[in-house]
Amino acid sequence: MKTRTLTALAALSLVTLTAACGGGGKDGGSQTDTTQTAQTKEPYADSPLNNDYKATLGGHAYEIRIARHADKALPVVHDDMGAAYYDNRVDVTVTRDGAAFFSRAYTKEAFADFLSANESRGMVLLGMAYDPERSNERAIHIGAQIGQIGIEEGPAFSIEIPLDGSAASITRDKNQDTSGDDSLGD
Repeated sequence: MKTRTLTALAALSLVTLTAACGGGGKDGGSQTDTTQTAQTKEPYADSPLNNDYKATLGGHAYEIRIARHADKALPVVHDDMGAAYYDNRVDVTVTRDGAAFFSRAYTKEAFADFLSANESRGMVLLGMAYDPERSNERAIHIGAQIGQIGIEEGPAFSIEIPLDGSAASITRDKNQDTSGDDSLGD
């Protein structure tokens, strides 16, 4: 009796050990180690986005190019569920009457003074777009948004590029529209 119990325990241990180590059953199926897959998976990256705008302001013709791309050199962002994302860099280039006028690369860091620690955690620079309604003979205005990928909501900002060539400035948009009707992120 004692021998049968030990034999049964040894057989049960062997079956358990074989199953735990990925031994196949009669159906030939296999198990995948998901912990290895999760560790080697690349963070999510937004698709590149290029938008070109034309405006006539203060008697000059302006061409505004806004190009967003995931920047692998920036710190990886993690959302509340632990998913990893590459943050974005947005290059803004403005020409006036065909000549270079303004060029700057923006990252989420440019808006850090306006974000609380809670707002910047798990968020990326979603994108930017030319704002023709706010632009005038004194300045070009560009809207920007920081937020979580997939949710597309978060704080909005306005970048003002003065047409007299003085330094651009950033302000937090107190009257932001997050209805999704504009093309800030995609």
